[in-house]
Amino acid sequence: MENSEVRDKSPTVAGLSYSQMLERALEAIPKATKVSESSEMPQFEIERETHRTIVLNWGEIIDKYKIDEKLLLRFLQKRLGTIGMPQHGRLYLQGSFTKARLNKLLETFIKEYVVCDVCGRPHGIIIKEGGRLIKKCTACGAWRAIEKP
Repeated sequence: MENSEVRDKSPTVAGLSYSQMLERALEAIPKATKVSESSEMPQFEIERETHRTIVLNWGEIIDKYKIDEKLLLRFLQKRLGTIGMPQHGRLYLQGSFTKARLNKLLETFIKEYVVCDVCGRPHGIIIKEGGRLIKKCTACGAWRAIEKP
């Protein structure tokens, strides 16, 4: 059977066949579809001193992606083997770390704890259920259990 035979046999709705309604709907779709918001990966801006590293835009990244500050801080401290203290929109880390290393860790964190595995949007929130951490997407509703950092 050809596609044209199937289309001819489809019932009409409001005087239009299925193929006519489909063509009409496809024409209504805008040519330039919107790219998912916040599709670019955030970057830390840092300032290095002799024995400490300061993340200058800590507060901006936390606010923009609605990240749990304590969760990201724990993640960085564990991966870097140091201590850190957020203060006035900045993060003070003990030790000297390169911008590339910090940004690679931030990218890893965003992919694991913020970006949805199903729809790919950065709308993941972390909730605690029964002692486990659950990443739930506010855009599509998908969820999965994640490990504590």
